[in-house]
Amino acid sequence: MPPIIFRSMPDSAYLWTAMMAADEKGLAYSHEALALGSPEHLALHPFGKMPVLQDGDRVLFETLAICVYLDEAFEGPPLQPATPAGRAQMLKWIGVVNAYVFPVMNRFMKERLVRPAWGFDPDRAFIASARDPLGVILRELEAALSAHPCLAGEDFTLADIFLLPQLKFFALTPEGEAFMARAPASADWLGRMSARKGPTVELMNGVARAFPKAAEPELAWALPPL
Repeated sequence: MPPIIFRSMPDSAYLWTAMMAADEKGLAYSHEALALGSPEHLALHPFGKMPVLQDGDRVLFETLAICVYLDEAFEGPPLQPATPAGRAQMLKWIGVVNAYVFPVMNRFMKERLVRPAWGFDPDRAFIASARDPLGVILRELEAALSAHPCLAGEDFTLADIFLLPQLKFFALTPEGEAFMARAPASADWLGRMSARKGPTVELMNGVARAFPKAAEPELAWALPPL
């Protein structure tokens, strides 16, 4: 068995980020499922989040710490810029994903696609409230990706890995699809990232192909300007 083990719910977006970082480094690993909030989970991650990395006797939680460890502890293509300014840009965008993108895009996808597919009503107040934050997010992403091919600059970094699961599944919503049609640089980035080699990208592509369609395919609100 590979010494690197990811412990997490299998459909965690942050698990996919961590595994994609391992893929990019060319590392072998395994995955063991955790039940959310179980005693085993909380013993590994006291804050109850996903994923947890075990490398031999070393146990790490928090996805950014895991990804930096994988990049710096192992041989393989670097996933962080070499300069302080470049690393600052990468960390800025990872912070944006964690603080602003994930809370809005991840929940929006669940409210628009997952809850209706399970027979539950979406939270329409949240859907309405997400319009303006999503407009800011998509405007900033399009500006950055119009200026250079990757999120933090010319080169692929951990910032791109953090964003990919979020934008990929938001783009499956009617609003996300409409946004992407008006954001060519972001759409091009998403296509290029979704074509990268590795089992985690293949996994995400397969999940996306099987994802439920919106029960209400019309736009919930008029798109804000980019």
